[in-house]
Amino acid sequence: MEGFVETVEGKTRLLVPELSLTERVPPKVPAFFNPSAKQSRDLSILAYHAFAPRLKERTLADGFTGIGARALRVAVEVPEIEQVFANDANPIAIEAARRSAELNNVLKKCRFSINEVCKFLMNGNDVEERFGIVDLDPFGTPARHVDCVLRAVLDDGLISITATDTAVLCGVYPEVCLRRYYGRPLNNSYGNETALRLLTSLIALTASRLELAIKPVFSHATMHYLRVYARVSVSSSDANDVYSSIGYVMHCFNCGHRLATKEYDGKAKCQICQKKLRVGGQLWIDSLHEKEFIAKMKEYAEDDEKSNKILDAALEEINVPYYFKGDEISSRLKTSPYSISKIVEKLRAVGYKASKTPFNSGAFKTDAMLNQIVDALR
Repeated sequence: MEGFVETVEGKTRLLVPELSLTERVPPKVPAFFNPSAKQSRDLSILAYHAFAPRLKERTLADGFTGIGARALRVAVEVPEIEQVFANDANPIAIEAARRSAELNNVLKKCRFSINEVCKFLMNGNDVEERFGIVDLDPFGTPARHVDCVLRAVLDDGLISITATDTAVLCGVYPEVCLRRYYGRPLNNSYGNETALRLLTSLIALTASRLELAIKPVFSHATMHYLRVYARVSVSSSDANDVYSSIGYVMHCFNCGHRLATKEYDGKAKCQICQKKLRVGGQLWIDSLHEKEFIAKMKEYAEDDEKSNKILDAALEEINVPYYFKGDEISSRLKTSPYSISKIVEKLRAVGYKASKTPFNSGAFKTDAMLNQIVDALR
């Protein structure tokens, strides 16, 4: 194809627009491919390996497939998935994906369509059934498509949804965030985790309206990619319990104190400095990771150092819906930065829960308050 070149990602040969490999911002014309999203795709392959044995129907739908990078990597690298359905509104992208499928000898395993994403998802697979896994990786917000994803997945299937509208989710445009995600963001040092929890809350609330329940099994924030993987089950009783996992994060922009709460209180004062707290949410305050699932992902990670680092932190992580950055603490102590491992060790030694977090390699989680952290590290 004119303007396309062959590249290799993972174990898969891909035909990609030549300019996407040289331009700082990959162009959308003639088709979109973002090489910097490789880490996100690597983690997808591990997640689909881990989840495939649970599936009743081993099918995957990729609604915004572009040139097919993720879908084709699944077809080639996840043999447990028996059929891959790849869709995009751009016929040039789909033609590139089809030719890449031929290059990798997986054409018989793949089905390609040119359609609007919700129309594609509602059509179902070859026998008009839902899909075992539904992958949604849009450019920008996934909010308008969440209903379609949930309607297209089988009971006990898996959804994986990406958001890249990080300026909205991380607090630059709070009114837009409230409109799209039904919660307010916090423009602070742990904004990417708040963003993931806003996205998860939207998915959970949308699911509950459809008599469905979700359970997040893995989430990550890589560059400007926010991605949530969740198991979906048909259960009106579990759907009724959705608010047991939804609450708020309160943050003091004066002293940095933060806490999670189930109840909204717009007048709450900081326990440390008595200034008014800002409220983030409503958002998901329950766990974003299923440890057994992440351990299974690690079995397939082999010598993938970057993925293993993220998975190790997720496996260790305690369930606190915010984190503290190491340099935030060292600046208060007026010392050179402690290593995150040392901070975690010291906090555990005096009786607090503490762990690393996959959302920021220079940060940690703990159930200690900010002043208690500083006291423990003096």
